[in-house]
Amino acid sequence: MAARSSERTGGILGWLFAHPILALLLAVILAPVAYYGLWALAFDMRKVSHMPATSVILDRNGVVLQRFYEEHRLLVGSKFISKQLKQAVVATEDKRFYHHFGLDPIATFRAIFNNLSGRANTSGASTITQQLARNSADMFERTLDRKAKELALAIRIELAFSKDEILTFYLNRIFLGRNVYGVGAAADAYFGKRPADLNLQECALLAGIISAPNAFSPWRSPEKARESRARALSRMSEQGFIKPAEAKVANAEPLILRPLMDLPASHAVEAVAEELRRIVGQDALFRGGLKVHTTIDLNLQRTAEAELERWLSEVERMPGYKHPTRASWDPDAQHNADILKTPYLQGSFVAIDNADGGIVALVGGRSFEESPFNRATRARRQAGSSLKPFIYAAAFRDLGMAAFTEIDKTPFDLKRAQAGRIPASASPSYITARQAIEGSDNFAAMRTGLAEGLEPFAQLVGTATRGSVPPYPSSFLGACEFTPLQLASAFTVFPCLGAAPEPFLVQTIHNTDGKEIYRHKPLRRPVLSPQVAFQIHDILRGVVDRGTARQLRTNFKLRGELAGKTGTTDDYRDAWFVGYCPGITSAAWVGLDKPQTVIAGGYASRLAVPLWGRIMRHALVGPATATAVPVPKGLHRQQGTSARKLFLFFEKREATGPDEWVRDGQRPLARLDRKTGYFADRTPSGPRRSLWDSVKGWFSKKR
Repeated sequence: MAARSSERTGGILGWLFAHPILALLLAVILAPVAYYGLWALAFDMRKVSHMPATSVILDRNGVVLQRFYEEHRLLVGSKFISKQLKQAVVATEDKRFYHHFGLDPIATFRAIFNNLSGRANTSGASTITQQLARNSADMFERTLDRKAKELALAIRIELAFSKDEILTFYLNRIFLGRNVYGVGAAADAYFGKRPADLNLQECALLAGIISAPNAFSPWRSPEKARESRARALSRMSEQGFIKPAEAKVANAEPLILRPLMDLPASHAVEAVAEELRRIVGQDALFRGGLKVHTTIDLNLQRTAEAELERWLSEVERMPGYKHPTRASWDPDAQHNADILKTPYLQGSFVAIDNADGGIVALVGGRSFEESPFNRATRARRQAGSSLKPFIYAAAFRDLGMAAFTEIDKTPFDLKRAQAGRIPASASPSYITARQAIEGSDNFAAMRTGLAEGLEPFAQLVGTATRGSVPPYPSSFLGACEFTPLQLASAFTVFPCLGAAPEPFLVQTIHNTDGKEIYRHKPLRRPVLSPQVAFQIHDILRGVVDRGTARQLRTNFKLRGELAGKTGTTDDYRDAWFVGYCPGITSAAWVGLDKPQTVIAGGYASRLAVPLWGRIMRHALVGPATATAVPVPKGLHRQQGTSARKLFLFFEKREATGPDEWVRDGQRPLARLDRKTGYFADRTPSGPRRSLWDSVKGWFSKKR
């Protein structure tokens, strides 16, 4: 047999040498076939089945929040594409699709004749497989070289995939107008449906516009769209896919289209994108076809955006407001201006789910288009009095204070306060810690902070906010900067009884196959003991019931358990309210991007509390408002006492005020003064002891 094979080879070579002209002609014919065949064999076939897909971002209820894409494409499998849509596309684009091997000989010879006669380079008669090859290899130049590569790759595609797979790839890849790719995105964009749910006339419309999607767009040219639909129905009838009567009925139906659905950009969406870039990367976000469930509640998000704009517009119309308004601002007239900042009044709002830290709403400004700078996550502003609960939390923890502990509120020069020295007064005037927080008294807060010391206060605030506190007494009054997200996160310490959940936006991520590739794991950072956190929480309820935020009850008629703290910085530059119910903690901020006085008398109760109330009244509905922060174990109710001096070192203790929460085993401090608050010794159990306590202890030991 080897001899016979050798003879055959020799015979072929001999014939070629005997007929050199024919051999040359054969080489000329086979060389391109070999060249383009090798090119097709080297092509990465994953490019045929894998294509950029749209990542869909959903809110916590499954409502579409935004889409990220390089090409807007929603991948769908063959079984989710209606049979009539497949028939319509085959009828209009390639009627012999199921009978050829990648190229249609009749259409090909017609195209060659047209090219040779000079009519055109191509006749537009490519098969579905050729179109898939062209789009997969990104070959769109009108040359014979491209056509040859297209034919070679089409043959290889036919060898690699079934007809149904080829048609499915094609239907997912094709351009269908207005940055819409594939029938999944097209069915949603044009009709608000899935491809499996399209009726006959809708299938015919999509098939009809494939050849010229922009020219035949039903949004742009309804008449041309109807004409293309009629051609598709006619061809379906001619090829027996539908009856002529069905075609007539479908052709008579009106075009019923979904309105253009442009999802607006927003600070919340951009924050989600940032988190996704950290988790999966830029390429996967814009090409990976991911399905992302976020923590955002779109209803509350839209409400917060609308209420923030509505309220700040009202503030801009208040008497005494002297800055540019948004209505009068012309962004085109701002030469060399910082595009991140605006001269008109700004605000932000953040809401966090106390159960797991999920960010429910995030508003970073009045308009993302006018200023993409996210004030909720990036604007570090002085916190003002909103930090006072942490002064008292540290003092409750370390000094043994309770809500009934008395503090001197006598005025002194706050700017001259020095660490390690508690200002004295000739005629002290005392208020309780509860009254000091509810009324936001600066002098009592500074004395308490100086008694506690800067280091433990800074450590507590740093742990709660993940920020830093300057080592100056002015920090006790909020002369330190945090973002609204940081402050909202810090305040979750109180309704969550000491363990603050880490805020996050992305809950789960699924790939195009529906496989879960990411799930957020809730984390909590311990900040305070449950007992101290509840003691402060109980006082913060009074801020809403009787204190600086009482208009939430009187004006907004908000019910249920609410607590929080106002904050106003020097010269009325920043107005804050950070408040919470058992389920949600949220922060509202109002100010100008360039820190300056917003308006004379612009206290937080005037600017920030109304914003918080307008937004949160929409969230505080339903059975959840009836819940309450549970009282942790280790607390009991106790009445405070005040000391009345009799003679020498003898004092008489008298009960004052209502019962307050005290930790089991705690010897609550009756009064914070120069003796008990700073100079007195500290007992092993924690609180510093007054002279009277020391005397009583001495007598009890003797007995």
